Amino acid sequence: MGEDAGQPEFAPQSARNSKKKILTSPALLGLLYAASLVAAVLLVFVSPKTPAVEDSRKIAPSKVGLSFLNIDGDAIGLVKLDGLIAMDRQGFWGDTMIDRTRKSLERLAKKKQVKAIVLRINSPGGTVAASQELYRAIGELRKKHNKPIIALLGDVAASGGYYVACACDKIVAEPGTITGSIGVIFQTTHFDALAKRFGVGFNTIKSGLYKDIGNPARPMTLEERRILQSLVDTAYKQFVKAVADGRGYDFDRAKKLADGRIMIGEGAQAVGLVDEISGHAGAIRLAKELGKIKGEPKIIRDVDFREDLIEELLQGRADLQFLNFLQKKAVPASGLLYLWTGY
Repeated sequence: MGEDAGQPEFAPQSARNSKKKILTSPALLGLLYAASLVAAVLLVFVSPKTPAVEDSRKIAPSKVGLSFLNIDGDAIGLVKLDGLIAMDRQGFWGDTMIDRTRKSLERLAKKKQVKAIVLRINSPGGTVAASQELYRAIGELRKKHNKPIIALLGDVAASGGYYVACACDKIVAEPGTITGSIGVIFQTTHFDALAKRFGVGFNTIKSGLYKDIGNPARPMTLEERRILQSLVDTAYKQFVKAVADGRGYDFDRAKKLADGRIMIGEGAQAVGLVDEISGHAGAIRLAKELGKIKGEPKIIRDVDFREDLIEELLQGRADLQFLNFLQKKAVPASGLLYLWTGY
């Protein structure tokens, strides 16, 4: 025992630094992050009791998830369609928007307690084929399960977003919802003048006269423009027919509204593109009426726990949130689009 007895012993500076490096090493941080993912997944699957299903008055802040497994009484399903409508694989899990939306609708429609579904659309549109695929899927689901689907238009439900809405039994909007933009667009870029300015040339070897149609390295010919215009015209007729079929119009009436203009909810209702300006409450009421629900229905949001988990993990990470935003908003470079490009 010396004069240092009873005094705390401190580790050497080098030892403390090495411990600090270990605690902040990328490997350890990665392990902790992975552990948090596993813990979150276990909470979803192993939780002894699923969350209580919220009623329609509490739906806005609700994240009900898979609680529809324990439903008592009649219910209304809620599915969201958010972002560009495309068949490319998006997000962290490689699913397409079409796959996610269709699976959500199917899961809810299969539940006997779910008498109707509200599809909340917030989209400026997307590719022609993807919009048509989702339109067709909704129509087939309605016939297969004989359950009404109400489209609830959000901030924007234009072009392909409105195309999808036309597959639903009723369309509800907010007074300020931007919708319409019925039409088709095909855009290409050409930079031949810029290339010549800097002495850049391109060599193209092709199997046919029109094989490089839309080539950005040269101007478009009149015949190529005619070919592309014919594609646009065909897709346009398909859009007009979808509106006519969905809204119960004849083709000519639908065509008068299909000049590409956008309009807000009240204007859309005035010309018959929207049934009601009543927002979420109106969509729930219509779903209740069409689903022949008596009493106060439960409202169930179908949640892909993986996407919900990512949203939670991204809270407070502005950089990652921005990357996720870009994934959802990336516009196809070219091709046939049912898209409002002003979004």
